[in-house]
Amino acid sequence: MISRRDDILRILTDPGLVRLSDAADAPSPPAGISGGTFSRVGRPASDYFAPPAMELHRAAIGKQAGRVLDVMESGSNPADLLEQWAAPLAAAVCRDVFGLSFDPQELRNLLILEEPAGNPGSRHPVLHSLTEHLRDGPVRSDAAGALFKTCEQREADAESPHTTVTGLLVRCARSLFSALLTGPFTLLLHPKPLRECLRDPLLWRAAAGELRRYHSGTVLGPVHIALKDLELHGTLIKAGDAVCATPVGAAWDEEHYPTPAKFDIHRPVTRPADLRMGPGPLADDALSRLVLTIVCPALFERFPQLRLAVDEYEIPWRSDLTFIRPACLPVAW
Repeated sequence: MISRRDDILRILTDPGLVRLSDAADAPSPPAGISGGTFSRVGRPASDYFAPPAMELHRAAIGKQAGRVLDVMESGSNPADLLEQWAAPLAAAVCRDVFGLSFDPQELRNLLILEEPAGNPGSRHPVLHSLTEHLRDGPVRSDAAGALFKTCEQREADAESPHTTVTGLLVRCARSLFSALLTGPFTLLLHPKPLRECLRDPLLWRAAAGELRRYHSGTVLGPVHIALKDLELHGTLIKAGDAVCATPVGAAWDEEHYPTPAKFDIHRPVTRPADLRMGPGPLADDALSRLVLTIVCPALFERFPQLRLAVDEYEIPWRSDLTFIRPACLPVAW
């Protein structure tokens, strides 16, 4: 396992050292690294998931957040932020971004019933239903349409474009779902930076970046295969060995992020490596950052007295998933 950020960059930027494993549903790259060296989908589709393209969804995301907050405000207090906030909002946002008519309730159920990492998700009934919907229904979004076109042009692809788009949609939804839980949880534990952001909305962008670093989402990164013997810090990696980069190590590397355990919205920005060879990792990171800058201020402005309804240590966490998150998040206001 590779944990130093510089080593991870070396592994992911030198195609002569490693190749990406063919393992299905490989997790996203580490925080601060925006893509992998190889991808099943090409650059034309990735353009639709770059940050400037994601910005086009800002108004729609704001409307979706408002609808979810209206329902939450009229519901029970205390409430579970997972059920009332993160799941419906992640499903609605991803449905809109991908331009699908798929029932958001089904995608919401898929998020809540997420299987542990490593399980063959292709047999999940909701995943199968989503793939069939993509196969049979019209696609309205240029983003999803570009993915279909790119996948169809790659004759060597063993998977159907519907399966590929399903995988990207689900990964974006699960990544966003995790961010919508870990983001408010972290801000509630750090009231000073939260107050700073509410006083100065320009700080929300920096806060979103720090939230993505602080909770990088997944422990295990994409699996690579060494193409030749490689020595890192006295450890020999032999040709043919599996090499795994850990996002936690990259995001908490003290050489690049001093006092990494501190949540610091004023932390100097470490420029990420631009490895945008495909839309997958880029999509879930850009979407989560954008959504956090929109919905976090909406949540805390609507509920200025929002607080955890239980002690922080009583909140259970799911660490067996691709994207780590609280199993529930009871709040009151």
